[in-house]
Amino acid sequence: MSIIENLASVKIALIVAACFFQYGRYWSDWAFDYYLIWSDPAARPNAFANAALYYANQNDTPQVHQYISYVDLLIASLGIGAGLASMRDANILFDGASLVLMISGIASHVTSIIPSIALVAKSNDEDEIMEALKNIAVAHTIIVTAVTGKDSNIFGIARVDGY
Repeated sequence: MSIIENLASVKIALIVAACFFQYGRYWSDWAFDYYLIWSDPAARPNAFANAALYYANQNDTPQVHQYISYVDLLIASLGIGAGLASMRDANILFDGASLVLMISGIASHVTSIIPSIALVAKSNDEDEIMEALKNIAVAHTIIVTAVTGKDSNIFGIARVDGY
């Protein structure tokens, strides 16, 4: 087995593990996000209060819990780096697209989720909190879509490589 084939196997394992870790992380938030943007709020009158409490508690967690995502990001970066290291045309296309999707997910997290969670924890304005909760739910949807695209790219390149 050549070094490039080893890198392809490592890349696939790292990126798929990172993607599924993120799916699990956002799946736990889906229980609150669903009622904010995908269903009728009148059917679940406590949806906003429950989500506000959940995200306010997330804001108050110890710092170590807030940095767990960085470990996942590091794993995904190592996987993408392993793919780009082989410098084949297919790798540049798929791993470059995965890199763009990862950056868009990070940008959504940094610009929407972090400020919105802080706002939910500190604000007393109900309309402002509702808007922030919807921003969080939409950003989660964007990130999961980006992660799904990244996963699809990885499975696509695995198919091209003959795995």
